[in-house]
Amino acid sequence: MNTNTLKLFSILFLIFFVLSSCKDSGMLSIMPQSTGKCGEVVVVMKENSWKGEIGDTVSSWLRQEVLILPQYEPTLKVIYVKPQAYKKIFQTTRNVIFTDINPENKKTEIKIETDRYAAPQLYVTIKAASDSAFLNTWYKIEQYILDTIVKAEQARLLGSFSRTHNIYVEEDLNKKHGVNMLIPSAGFNKDVDSTHFVWISKETSETSQGLLLFDFEYNGPKDFDLQNMIRRMDSVLCLNVPGPAQGSYMAVEKRVPPMKKEFSRDGNYVCELRGLWETEGDFMGGPFVSQSVVDTINNRLVTVFAYVYGGKKDKKIMLWQLEALLSTFNVKNE
Repeated sequence: MNTNTLKLFSILFLIFFVLSSCKDSGMLSIMPQSTGKCGEVVVVMKENSWKGEIGDTVSSWLRQEVLILPQYEPTLKVIYVKPQAYKKIFQTTRNVIFTDINPENKKTEIKIETDRYAAPQLYVTIKAASDSAFLNTWYKIEQYILDTIVKAEQARLLGSFSRTHNIYVEEDLNKKHGVNMLIPSAGFNKDVDSTHFVWISKETSETSQGLLLFDFEYNGPKDFDLQNMIRRMDSVLCLNVPGPAQGSYMAVEKRVPPMKKEFSRDGNYVCELRGLWETEGDFMGGPFVSQSVVDTINNRLVTVFAYVYGGKKDKKIMLWQLEALLSTFNVKNE
């Protein structure tokens, strides 16, 4: 798929998404609450298509393994529903992909709506005249569909956090460290707050979610080199995040190199790393996602390192929660 085609699909989806989101606010107030668990999606499709190549293709894509987790976890849990069984109980599901493969469809159509039958809800409709026409379209949009559903889930998580956030910790981050970021009040506590290092975590008897904020002097684009970023992280983790055993400490796992991603948010360049952390001198470990931005006013490179520990428990949704918080991270720039 070439770049121009990708841009065209992105523009079309954005138009559909924005138009369908512009609903009368009075209607939203009387909509039923969406149902289902975080990460679930209902796929409505004719049985003969579901049991064939189309069903296998759609299902395997949506259930693909989440990258860089300690154990296998599918991105989404897929619930298949026959069209004749698609009644009210399924219509209010939080994520729905409704397919209509019918020779009477003159052209292939893709529509993305929000809050069609419930709120909050993401509703994707794909119409095609034949199985081959459906597949040709699906291969072009599958990544966009998956990304859109995951982003919708993270937006819902952020929405729930926004209703009860810790304004005192947020004000401290802003005044002392020049950082803006939403911090939930439920369970998240500030454990350490020093000049160049802040540790905020949510601890239970079995799990841990943490946000580590630290900064260094910015020396130019070379600071965003992957190996330089790993070395800088390790220097902070070694000194500030001890493990349970004497002399143990947190470190970036090197056997599975972190994945690097670059993008822009609020006009600022963001460098994201996604990988695994381990405990030197012990057996603990888990996934992390970090984001780094340049504070141009104070010539700092500011990083938030979000990590999860859960033993053998699934970690995908705990990581999604932290990624939702990371989406609010920014510094005041010129």
